[in-house]
Amino acid sequence: MFPGLTGSDFECYEPRKWKSNVYNRERMEVRQKLLAVARQCSAELCGSDGAPLFIEASVEHPALWNHKQVDTQSVYFSRTELARKELDGFIDRQKPIASLLDDPTPQRNHLFLAITIGHDSLEVSLKLHPDASVDRQNLERKLGEHYEAERLLGLLGELPAEFRIGITPEVREVAGVDADALHELIAALPPGSSSSAPSHGLALPGQPVTPPRMFYLGQSLSRPAALALSAEEQEAWVRKTLAELLPVYRFIVWSRDNDFVSMRQVLDKERTVRRQKGLHKNDRVRIVRGMLAGKDGLVQEVEAKGQLKVLVGKMVIKIDAADVERPDA
Repeated sequence: MFPGLTGSDFECYEPRKWKSNVYNRERMEVRQKLLAVARQCSAELCGSDGAPLFIEASVEHPALWNHKQVDTQSVYFSRTELARKELDGFIDRQKPIASLLDDPTPQRNHLFLAITIGHDSLEVSLKLHPDASVDRQNLERKLGEHYEAERLLGLLGELPAEFRIGITPEVREVAGVDADALHELIAALPPGSSSSAPSHGLALPGQPVTPPRMFYLGQSLSRPAALALSAEEQEAWVRKTLAELLPVYRFIVWSRDNDFVSMRQVLDKERTVRRQKGLHKNDRVRIVRGMLAGKDGLVQEVEAKGQLKVLVGKMVIKIDAADVERPDA
């Protein structure tokens, strides 16, 4: 049960408290409140593939992935953990190691919805990090098609006037955004870590942390406005705002049924390679499981689903690639 946010919850994120571990317990209690309201709203939140969105909360203590300061607390909704892992391997291989150390949080790879509390406001938003390359490219390709661009403009036109859109920290009212403005916004999203653009590198100790510039769509309640609501009214506002953002989330987010970048073929090819363990015809292998464990053989054929035909002595047997290894492994 969501007990509601109080004035002391907002006070946890005063600037003087950002870097202190003294307030970890208080922030943990706020984290639990955000998780409670997120779970109460989660039943209606499914991705374009129909799968429930995965819920994850930001940490309440200063750590590497928040640059040793907790200026806000968030709960995120994104694609399922299995779907995230499938894309993470592909996305992370394109990034320099320094960028992964600078910002190792999983939200950077995926479009997400968020409930965020800070010192002065409660916010519900949709955000796209520059490094979320698959979702970003999916959006860019869809905007390149007139019908899809009109669909997105229609979704934005249905949002209440309180919603704002932009590349953080510069946001504007969503009302009046046309096709040209939408293309300009997406073009203004900074290059991702995998691009050839210069990188700012890791933030040095003592230097101010510059938050990443992200595509943003959402609305916020000022602290006084949020505190004027009961717990039930706060939950209703969060639920309503998430429901209003969900169609835009589904429009943008990549899935096998919303694939404008041919990512399905890339992932299927990678899965096939993993199943086949990089084996090819005429490779020598040693069987490690089953009745013939310990025997050496010669690969005669590699099938797409990871099955092998292996010549052992004068006999050809069919065996799974997971049951063999190279003799020199």
